[in-house]
Amino acid sequence: MALKQRILQLLENSRGQALSGQQIADQLNVSRASVWKGVKALQLEGYKIIATTNKGYILLASNDILSEQSLRACLAPKYADIDIVTLKTSPSTNAEAMTRLMSGQLRHGALIVADEQTNGRGRMGKTFFSPKKGIYMSVSLCKRIENMQDVMVITPATAVATRRSIAKLTGIDAKIKWVNDLYIGKKKVCGILTQADIDFESGKAGTFIIGIGINFVEQDFPDDIKDKACALFTGEPTITRSQLIAEIYDNLITLTSDLTDRTFMQEYKEHSMVIGKEISYVINCEDKRGRVIDIDNDGGLVIQEGDTTRKLTCGEISIRSTENEWI
Repeated sequence: MALKQRILQLLENSRGQALSGQQIADQLNVSRASVWKGVKALQLEGYKIIATTNKGYILLASNDILSEQSLRACLAPKYADIDIVTLKTSPSTNAEAMTRLMSGQLRHGALIVADEQTNGRGRMGKTFFSPKKGIYMSVSLCKRIENMQDVMVITPATAVATRRSIAKLTGIDAKIKWVNDLYIGKKKVCGILTQADIDFESGKAGTFIIGIGINFVEQDFPDDIKDKACALFTGEPTITRSQLIAEIYDNLITLTSDLTDRTFMQEYKEHSMVIGKEISYVINCEDKRGRVIDIDNDGGLVIQEGDTTRKLTCGEISIRSTENEWI
């Protein structure tokens, strides 16, 4: 690791607190002049580091540059050995993970993060607006899952992990739109895309890549989504992206460690925005409407249509709001 990154790790581990040049020099076994040069280089890259007389260098708590060092400082010690990749820009963090998987460079629990995506993708081939200063993260789950019902709840588990993390760190009570979106009011703030690497001989998946995109700060949304999208923060954020990513990561790894334990599905239902609502959807190329009466433990949507019920396990839905709008 270059000296600059080693200095940054020390500053991240003591974020908001002063470290003297001598302290840093002693810990890294370098000269104070080398420390000064490293700090200057970091400042030129945009890091909010101030130098105070008789105290030393302080990385401000508000600094929000994504780096491996900032993420490791926020993650629990038990994740010290995970692979972390941070990118200034990427077509897609899921695509980056797939590329690494194909070359044999993807381990279980790897975390890939980008400051922006140039070709962010959602479900059904849709694009995902991914400008700078958002959260675009992918996590790899490298484990064979034999039970297809367990596979089906990976995305709900991710939605719960993300919603839980947002609520804990910001106090925002986001709601879950089946199956993979988080909303604040009538506007989408987060999208989730789960992809699997299939072994065509066995028909089983051995690696799952979970992509999470969050509108972190207010952006100039394109005209086609400006009335449908929102951000966690419209003013100065009260947390950093690294803090939220680390919290999501911890919850996600915990909830997916044993997918036979479906206790998180109760939380998924409690924060659902679809139960009890009229929805429209398409099945077998036919437009349908019904009322959602439940979500089962396998993540299936239970819909009442007249005198019959139907379970929907995949697809896109629209929800009729109390103002008679479709969301």
